[in-house]
Amino acid sequence: MICQACGKRNATTHVKTVVNGELAEYSLCGECARKLGYGNLFAELGRGLNLLRLDPQKLQEEERCTCGATWDDIVRTGRVGCAECYETFYTRLLPVVEQIHGSSRHRGKTPDGNPLQISQEKKSGMLLAKKQQLKEAIEAENFEDAVTLRDEIRMLEAKHDE
Repeated sequence: MICQACGKRNATTHVKTVVNGELAEYSLCGECARKLGYGNLFAELGRGLNLLRLDPQKLQEEERCTCGATWDDIVRTGRVGCAECYETFYTRLLPVVEQIHGSSRHRGKTPDGNPLQISQEKKSGMLLAKKQQLKEAIEAENFEDAVTLRDEIRMLEAKHDE
């Protein structure tokens, strides 16, 4: 793919931005990406965060993950070695992840942006349970709970028919 900014070089950086709810995707060459401020975020932030470089004694005792990766490896490649690297380099990775994703908490995705659907079998089981609870509420003459259960049953039946 060719760079969308200069139209001359191969694109090596792919940028996705969301502005006012609109997704925009760009493919840029390395030079255009640097000019527009899209360098290797790990490298740029890592240089500022890697305080071990200031102490030559600590440099010799560089921390390694169980996979063998060091913080310098992650900064150089822009890739984390394994899942355990996130724990090993937590304090250094957290600001980078927050900078890239806007949050350190994974929110996940849902199909077509809709909330996860409850299976028909589960809806049927919930419907039967609510009907049993309604029967018990009526027998106990607990009519306030019975009205609430009746409404919940109607909502479940409407969703069940969808």
